[in-house]
Amino acid sequence: MVAMAIGVSVYSIQDPIIKGLSDGYPVTQAIAFRGLFALPLFTLLVLNAGSIRMLWTKRPWTLIGRGGIQMSAYTAYYLSLPALPLTTAVALWFTAPLFMVALSQLMLGERQGRQRWLAVGFGFVGVLVIVHPTIDLSYAVFLPIAAAIFYAFGQLIARRVGAGIPTAVISWHQNTTYLVGSILLAGILAPFVQGFAGTGSIGFLLRPWAMPTLHDALLLGICGPVAAIGSTLIVYAYRSAPPGAVAPIEYLMMLWAVLWGFLIFNQLPDLLTLVGAALIIASGIYAITRPAPHLHEQRSSN
Repeated sequence: MVAMAIGVSVYSIQDPIIKGLSDGYPVTQAIAFRGLFALPLFTLLVLNAGSIRMLWTKRPWTLIGRGGIQMSAYTAYYLSLPALPLTTAVALWFTAPLFMVALSQLMLGERQGRQRWLAVGFGFVGVLVIVHPTIDLSYAVFLPIAAAIFYAFGQLIARRVGAGIPTAVISWHQNTTYLVGSILLAGILAPFVQGFAGTGSIGFLLRPWAMPTLHDALLLGICGPVAAIGSTLIVYAYRSAPPGAVAPIEYLMMLWAVLWGFLIFNQLPDLLTLVGAALIIASGIYAITRPAPHLHEQRSSN
C-alpha cells in the first residue's frame, strides 16, 4: 500500500510538466523524451530480471502491439491537457477501471456480476456530471475517455498474454514503442506541421519539434525516470498485495491533480466536477473490490 501511494505520487509529477510545456512543444516530442530517458532504467530492470535475450523469447510482437495501444492511450490523454483543467482530465481518465470491467467479459470471457455492472453504470453517470452543459463540449472532453478505453484494452491484453513474461520485459517493450512510435508519428505528421501555429490540443499535436531550452529539456527528461519509477512501484504494489487492497489508493492521483492544478495553474475544480469525480472514484473502487461471480459461487459452495 505504501508502494502504491509513493508510486502514484511520483507518477503524478509528469502531468503538470506536460501540461505546462504543451504550448511550446508537440506531444510527439514530449513522448519521445519520456521514452528516451526512461529506456536506461527499464533496460536495467530487464538485466536485473535475467538477460537482455528475454526481450525476444516470448511473444515480442504482441507486446510491441500492446505498446502501440498504450501509446495511443497516453497520446490521447496528453492531448487533453492543454484544453482541460488537470482535475477534469484526470477524473475522466479514471473511467479506465470501469472500461476494464466492461471489456473483460468480451476479451477474457470473465463473467461480471450485477454489482459490477451497477458500478459501471454509476461511474458513467459521473462522466455525464463532469461533461455538463456549462462547459464547452469540444472534442477535448472525449480525449481522456478515449485514453481510458485504450488503456483498459492494453491492460487486458497484458493479462491475457503476460503469463510467464516478466513485468520488466512488458514495460521495456511498452516504453521502447513509445520512443520509436512517437518519432514515426512525428514523421507522418511532418507534412501538416509546416507553418502551423495552432493552439490547444490540435496545436499540441501538429506543432513542429523545437530545440528545447536547458530548463525545458530537464523537465521533459524528468518525465522518463518519473514514469519508470512510478510504474515500477505500482506494479510492485499489485504483485505484493490483493488488488482490492491497493487499487483504491491509485485514486490518490485525483488529490494530486487538484493540488498541482491549484499551485501551478491556479485552477480549482467546480462543484460538478468534484461530484462527478467522486461518483467515478467510488464506482471504480466498488467494481475493483467486488469478488468475481465464480469466486462468490465457490465460497458459497464451500
